[in-house]
Amino acid sequence: MENDQRLTPLPVAAHDLQTSAIDVSLPYAGSYDESLDSKRSLRQYFNIVYKRLPLIITCTVIITAAAALYSYRQPSIYSATTEMIINPRKPAQTQKDSININFGEDQKYYNTQLQLLKNQDLMKRVVIALGLQREPNLFDDQNRGIVAGVKSLFGGGQKQAQVQDQLPVVADDAPADKNQPQLSPEENARAESYAGILLGRLNVEQVERTNIVNITVESSNPVICAKVADKVAELFKVEDADRETAGAQKAYQDLNKSIDDLKATIAQEETGLIQEMQNANLPLEDKGNELRFGDLQTLLTQLRTAENDVNTLEAKYKAAVDASGTGDILAVVPDNVAIQNARNQNLKNQADLQKRIEDIETKINTAREEREKLLVRYTPQYKDVLAKDAQIKELESQRERIEKEVSKRIKSEGETLEKNAEKEVIASLRAALSAAQQRQARQLELFNQASAKASSEGQAETRLTTLKDELKNNRDLLSTYTQSLKGQELALESGRPDNIQIQNHAITPTEPVGPKRKQNILVALLLSFAAGVGLAFLLDYLDDSVKTSDDISRHLGLPTLALIPHYNTLDKRSLIPSKATGANSGSTALITLEDKRSPMAEAYRHLRTSLLFSSAGKPPQTILVTSSQPSEGKTTTAINTAITLAQSGAEVVILDCDLRRPRLHSHFDLDNSQGLTNYLSGDKNTENLIRTYEELPNLKVITSGPIPPNPAELLSSNEMRNLLTFLSGRFKHVILDSPPAISFTDAAILATQVDGVVLVAMANKSSIHLMRQFKQRVGNIGARIYGVVLNGLQADSQDYYYYYGSGYSRYYSDGDDVESTTTE
Repeated sequence: MENDQRLTPLPVAAHDLQTSAIDVSLPYAGSYDESLDSKRSLRQYFNIVYKRLPLIITCTVIITAAAALYSYRQPSIYSATTEMIINPRKPAQTQKDSININFGEDQKYYNTQLQLLKNQDLMKRVVIALGLQREPNLFDDQNRGIVAGVKSLFGGGQKQAQVQDQLPVVADDAPADKNQPQLSPEENARAESYAGILLGRLNVEQVERTNIVNITVESSNPVICAKVADKVAELFKVEDADRETAGAQKAYQDLNKSIDDLKATIAQEETGLIQEMQNANLPLEDKGNELRFGDLQTLLTQLRTAENDVNTLEAKYKAAVDASGTGDILAVVPDNVAIQNARNQNLKNQADLQKRIEDIETKINTAREEREKLLVRYTPQYKDVLAKDAQIKELESQRERIEKEVSKRIKSEGETLEKNAEKEVIASLRAALSAAQQRQARQLELFNQASAKASSEGQAETRLTTLKDELKNNRDLLSTYTQSLKGQELALESGRPDNIQIQNHAITPTEPVGPKRKQNILVALLLSFAAGVGLAFLLDYLDDSVKTSDDISRHLGLPTLALIPHYNTLDKRSLIPSKATGANSGSTALITLEDKRSPMAEAYRHLRTSLLFSSAGKPPQTILVTSSQPSEGKTTTAINTAITLAQSGAEVVILDCDLRRPRLHSHFDLDNSQGLTNYLSGDKNTENLIRTYEELPNLKVITSGPIPPNPAELLSSNEMRNLLTFLSGRFKHVILDSPPAISFTDAAILATQVDGVVLVAMANKSSIHLMRQFKQRVGNIGARIYGVVLNGLQADSQDYYYYYGSGYSRYYSDGDDVESTTTE
C-alpha cells in the first residue's frame, strides 16, 4: 500500500513530463539575498523604460509643449549698441616744469565708470530726456497672454510689427539737460518703473585690452533700444564732465566761504579772550592748581575712610538681617555669646528628646521580638500575642506623641531664644551703622564745598586756556585754507576733461537676437525626457509588487511552482480553439476542463507536477491554497489544481474553507445551502456534504455552506481536524481554499492542519512585504510552504516569453497528432 501511494498517475504525454521535470529541477535561493537587488541586466533596464514608456512620452510632450508655449509667449528681443571711448584721466599740472606720468592702466577708474553707466538715476534721466514717461503702456507687450503666444507659434517668431511712428521719443538732437522737468506723481512713478525695466536690459562691457566701452540695450521695441543706448552715452559724457569740474568748483567756493567765516570767528575769539581775562581775577594764577589739589586730596582721603567704614558696617548689617531667621547669623557675628548659648541649649533639648525616642524604640523592638517568639508557638489570635500587639501599638503611639508634642515645644523654645539674640545683634549693628553714616555725611559736605570752589576757579582757567587754543588753531587753519585756495584756482584753470568720446551711435536693429526658442525647446525636450526616465525608475524603485519568478526566489527564498498567464493575454493570443461549454463564460476557474491545450491549462499541469514532487517520500495529501491579499486568484488556482490532480486519475476533494466570501459553489454551479459550516456546527452526515462534479467523477466538492458569524472558531475546532482526517483516509488529495492570509487568521489556522501551503501571488500586484510577513507567520507556527504560484503573468514579461513564447505555439501548430494528456 505504501508503494501505491507514493506516485500518482501522471499524464502519458512525453512533452508534459519533460516540461514538468524541468520546472522541478529549477534551482531557487534558500534565503533572501540582498546582493541580487542591485544586479540588473540591460534587458531589465530596457523593460523598466518600455513598461512606462507612455508616462515618459507624456512627461516629455507636456514639458516640451509648455516650454515651447512659454518661449513663443515671450516677445522678440532686439539689441542696439553704442560705442564709447573712455581714455585714462590726465593729471592736472600744478607747476610749469612738473612731469605728467600716465600709466593708462587705472582699472579702478574703469570699473567705477562702468558702474556709473549702470546707475538707476542716470537711466531715470534718460527716460525723462526721451519723454518715455508720457506713454503709460510702453512695456505692456512684455505681459502678452496665452492666445498671443499661441498665435506666435504659427508666426514662427519672426519680426513683430514696427511701431516706430507711435513712440513718444524726442528728436535725436534733443538737448541733454540734466535739470529734470517737473513731473506729476504718476509720471514720476512711471519713469522710475521704466528706468528699472531698462536698467535690467542694459549691458555695459569694456572691450578687452582697449579703452572701448560698448553700451548695449535690449528691448522688444527696436527704436527704444537704439534711442536709449545713445542717450545713455550722451548723458553720461555730460555728467562725467560735470562731475570732474563740479568737485573743483565746489571746493573753490567752499574754501572762499570758509576763509570769510574763519576771519569773523577769529575776531570774535580775540574780543572774548580779553573780556574773560578781565572777569576771571584768579589769585596765584600760576600756583593755584597745586594749592587746590593738595586741599582736595586731604579731604578726599578722609571721605574715603568714612565711606569704607559705612560700607563695612552696612554689609555686615545687611548680612545679619538676611541671615536672621535662617540660623546662619553666626557666620556674620561668630563671636556673639548670646546666639551661641541659645543654640547650645536648643541642641541639648533635642538630644534629650532623641534619647527618649530611642528608649521607646528599644522597648518596641523588644516587644516585637517577644511577639515573634510567641508566633513560633501560637497563632496571631492568641491572647499573649494580642497583648504584645497592644503593647507595641501603645509604645508606637507614645513615640509619635513625644515626636510631635515635645519636638514642637523644643523647636519653639529654641527659635524664641535665637530670635531674641538675633534682635540684639541687629540693633547693635544698626546703631554702629548710623554713627558711621553721620561721619560720612560730614566729610562729604566738607569735600563738596572745597570741590565746588576748586571747580569754579578751575573752570575759569580752563576757559582761558580753551580760548587761547582755539584762537591759535583758527589762525593756523586760516593759513592752510589760503594755500588750498591757490591750488583750486589752478585746477579750475585746467578746464573741462575731454577723455570720453562717442565713437559710434546705435543703429536701429531689424532682426531680433532672442529669445533662443529652438534651443530652449531642444533643452526642454532633453531634460523632460531625462526627467521622465528618472520618474520611471523612481516608480519602479517604489514598486513593491512581485514581477518575476526571480523576485520570489530572491526576496522570499521560496520556489516558484508555476507561472500562470493572464486571462486577457490568453484571450488576445489564443492559439487553440476554445472548448468552453458555455458555463461560467469569461472565467478561468475551469480552464483546465474547457480548454485543455491553452497555455493556462498547461501552466496548471506544471503546478500539479511541481506539487507531486514537492515533498520527499510521497506526494502531499492535504494542501492549503491561499494568498496574502484578496483578488489574487487563489480560488481559481485551488479549483484548477484539484481538476488537474483528478485528471491524473487520483481521487480528489476540494473544500471551500473561505467562510467569509465563498466562491467555490458558484464556479461549480452548486447549491450552497448545505456545506462545511453545517458539518462543523454538528451535522455529521457526510453524504450530503461531499458532492460529485458530473464532468469529472474523480473530483468531489465540499461547499462552504451558510456563512457563519465565527469562521475562525469553526476552522480551529476539533470537528475540522476530524473532517480532514476522514477525508485524508478516503481521498488521495484534499485541496483547501481559504481567505486571504494577511487580512484574516483563517489561513494560519488551517496551515497547521495540512501537509503544506501553496501561496498564490498576482504579478505586478502582490506585495513582497506582505508575502514575506505571511511566510514568517507560517514559519513561526511550524507550517510548511511548498512554494509560490505566480498568477496573472503578462505577455510582455520575461517569464511569459521564456515559458509560453513562440515555442509553445509552434508545438501545437505543426499539425502533429498529440496524444491527450488527461484522463477524461
